[in-house]
Amino acid sequence: MARRVLFQIHWFLGITAGLVLAVMGITGATLSFENEIMRALSPGVVRLAPDGRVALSPQAVLARVQAQRPGERVERFTVVADAGSAWEVRFAALEKGKRGERARVDPRDGRLLGKANGEGFFQTVENIHRWLALPEGPRGIGRQITGFAAISLLFFALSGIYLRWPRRALDWRAWLVLDWRKSGRNLYRALHVVIGTWVALAYLLSALTGLWWSYEWYREGAQYVLTGKVPEGGHEGRQPAGEIEGETAPATTSLARAWPTLMTATGGRFDAVQVTMPETGSEGRFRVLLPGARHDRMTDDYSIDLAAGHVLKVERYADKPLGTVVATSMYEVHRGAIFGLPGRIVILITSLTMPLFTVTGLLLYFARRRRKRAVQAEATADVEGTNATTLVAYASQTGGAERLARQTAAALGGARLVPLASLDEGQLAGAERALFVVSTYGEGEPPDTVRRFARQTMAAPPSVAHLDYAVLALGDREYAEFCAFGHKVDGWLRSGGATPLFETIEVDGEDPAAHGRWQHNLALLGAKDTGAWAGETDRPWRLVERELLNPGSAGGPVYRVALEPADGKVADWRAGDIAEVLPGGAVEGAPVSHREYSIASIPADGRIEFIVRQVTRSDGTLGHGSGWLTVHAGIGSTTAMRLRSNSGFHTPREPRPLILIGNGTGIAGLRSHLRQAACSGQGGHWLLLGERNRAHDALLADELAGWLADGTLTRLDRAWSRDADCGRYVQDLVADAAPDIAEWVDRGAAILVCGSLQGMAPAVDAALRMALGEDRLDGMAEAGLYLRDIY
Repeated sequence: MARRVLFQIHWFLGITAGLVLAVMGITGATLSFENEIMRALSPGVVRLAPDGRVALSPQAVLARVQAQRPGERVERFTVVADAGSAWEVRFAALEKGKRGERARVDPRDGRLLGKANGEGFFQTVENIHRWLALPEGPRGIGRQITGFAAISLLFFALSGIYLRWPRRALDWRAWLVLDWRKSGRNLYRALHVVIGTWVALAYLLSALTGLWWSYEWYREGAQYVLTGKVPEGGHEGRQPAGEIEGETAPATTSLARAWPTLMTATGGRFDAVQVTMPETGSEGRFRVLLPGARHDRMTDDYSIDLAAGHVLKVERYADKPLGTVVATSMYEVHRGAIFGLPGRIVILITSLTMPLFTVTGLLLYFARRRRKRAVQAEATADVEGTNATTLVAYASQTGGAERLARQTAAALGGARLVPLASLDEGQLAGAERALFVVSTYGEGEPPDTVRRFARQTMAAPPSVAHLDYAVLALGDREYAEFCAFGHKVDGWLRSGGATPLFETIEVDGEDPAAHGRWQHNLALLGAKDTGAWAGETDRPWRLVERELLNPGSAGGPVYRVALEPADGKVADWRAGDIAEVLPGGAVEGAPVSHREYSIASIPADGRIEFIVRQVTRSDGTLGHGSGWLTVHAGIGSTTAMRLRSNSGFHTPREPRPLILIGNGTGIAGLRSHLRQAACSGQGGHWLLLGERNRAHDALLADELAGWLADGTLTRLDRAWSRDADCGRYVQDLVADAAPDIAEWVDRGAAILVCGSLQGMAPAVDAALRMALGEDRLDGMAEAGLYLRDIY
């Protein structure tokens, strides 16, 4: 739950405060090298051409400046050691609440040179950066907005790291490597999270220091933490615009005695000296920028009596505690200058990337909205179509029958599409013809959602003497009861007097010939556009990782296999969906068909992952699909694959606790749901898992432990069938936990089962029916709360 809440806050702030942060990032980057830019733009003002003359004494220059601006008090006066640089003077403000004028002066003759080119521009940029240049300046709403944005940036950096915490947290590549082969939504997310990791520390620094100018309470608290006291008279750092108040200058000021004293104390070694002239009295403050200083606050500070020339106080940079250095250099910390030129470059680059997160965040938001609308459109596709006299009913376990039913309804001009479980006499009475697309699961079983329909509704003949019908029966010839449920539906309709339009068509897997016969007969009924119905076409996927999960196991080797789109296109799916892999390396002339695998990852992972057990045939050769994925396909090679929606294994949209039950590689389908729950912050789930022995077959142990630690799982029960101290199967866990399962279901839990059809699935189903009752479990299946992905 905490993860979900953090995610919701993260994206909400991203589409609000993110826009302000984008502006602050661009303006902050612009200010990073303000002085250097103005120096380059202002030859003759900031940078002086050599002409053989030497600088006058500071007192002489100051006197000439005052002569040019009689009646105006010089507030600050900066002497620069570089002979090619102008000196600087700042006059006291003429109006309360305004900043005084800053001007350059030629030290060779004391002539005022005016303002540097771009000074007005940079002042505007700074105003935008600090309070969005809104009315009332630093005292207005703009300062509150930028302060809130700084708090949001702090939240983004911390919550972003938490939300993207990779499965392999100790693998630096998972944190820092950006895969440019991705595209679309996967690329947007990769840019957002990987580059976000690169710049997280810089953003934390920017946010923590930026708040210094936003809130008085924050500044005072930070000063107390850093120095142990809160200085009076405001804060150190760059003086905010609009907060300098001019006052009447003292009658006389002179550097004639103080300057020689300062030169003696410093040995004449400095890069620059900034003199703050006293408003009253004779104490002047001299900030001496040390030679080779990394930043403008790396100074020795002197207080000197201007009248007597005596040193009153000295604070040397080398003697300042670290906390004091930080507190008195907050602006330099904020712009990275405290770390020298590399620090300034880092802040420049990270500031420029700020809009990237706003843009990618918005793109992800819009992609999420589009996906949600598509799901809603799919969900509403069952409503009555334009062809009201034709009905298409479906019964699907893994989504294949539902997909074909939708295509059938569309080809028939918008026929009504209904799940078989919700079909009633009224719907049958209102239809002139009906087409049934139904699958058979396992040994002649109906799909889970229609078990009660098969047991109760189909127990008596329907009143359908007026009805013409057809049945498309899906099954697997590996089972003795091939397409048994489809034939039961056919027999049920015949018993009610319905007339078959044509004989039941059986489909084994892909079976293009059977699909062709169905489409041909639909065309005879007037169907339009019955072209290729293969669903999503094959796309190339690149094998990028393969990891053995059970070394030393007595059972078949189990691998975690990862593939990424090789064509750079975005792939989308839901937890519970299926991937159909077309293995390579077939013997020439041998038929090649797709192999289905439960997807063990989610779109946020940016790749498809499987948990595959290597199958060995009786002749010692490897199974075509598992052999291809676990051995024959090389890392970096491509494989044709397509994704298929498996609506029968999609959890309800509203959050609810999940009871997940599986064995062996059945952890794959369950893992996708747990990863989705962890990603969205929906915790409190229960996993019951069976395997051979704990020493070698504890698949994904670290990942499961992590979910227990963060609350995604609140309970984990495991059975080890080949261990002497256990010797039990997952169905035994279900039977033992029957009271707890009933209590969880009473609280609204959904049950998901994934794994082997032989042995595990029927045994777990029987245990659940004992625990909950047959009618209740069938009702859960019809409501989408009892979901199975078994094979």
